Amino acid sequence: MEQIRVLSRLAVTVTCLVCLGFSVGMCKRSDSLIKTVVSRSNDDLLYSAKLHKVQDITESGWDSLVMMSELPVLVMFTSDQCKRCPMMDRVLDLEDEIYTGRFNFYTIDFDKAPVIAERYNVRELPTIIFIRRGYLEEQVIGFNPAKVMRLLEKYAEK
Repeated sequence: MEQIRVLSRLAVTVTCLVCLGFSVGMCKRSDSLIKTVVSRSNDDLLYSAKLHKVQDITESGWDSLVMMSELPVLVMFTSDQCKRCPMMDRVLDLEDEIYTGRFNFYTIDFDKAPVIAERYNVRELPTIIFIRRGYLEEQVIGFNPAKVMRLLEKYAEK
């Protein structure tokens, strides 16, 4: 049953990525299905900011949450001006649910964390970095869900 649920979420994710990536307007007709699958509450079927699961962090929490984490960490640098960041946010929300207990997911505001952004040479958004045991392992620049998913599988604690 769990495999069926994961596969259905994957199918919806792929559909959403195609729709968002190519702006073909498919989501207008399949909105109710997507909202039902994405939403965790039967009362509120609208995808909104309150369903955002990936935790936002600041520079002050960086060391304790990222550098000293026992689990591998994915951090996405984002900004309010970034147009592709909300699309990647949705992908990370779904992946966070799949990799619970094997990976930690965070987002950090590029504009509010200039020291950390400079440390990791972040120049384009979204930029996603993978950190394991305090060391940078990989970096994904731009909207590339397929590469992020491959790296999650590669670095996830089994």
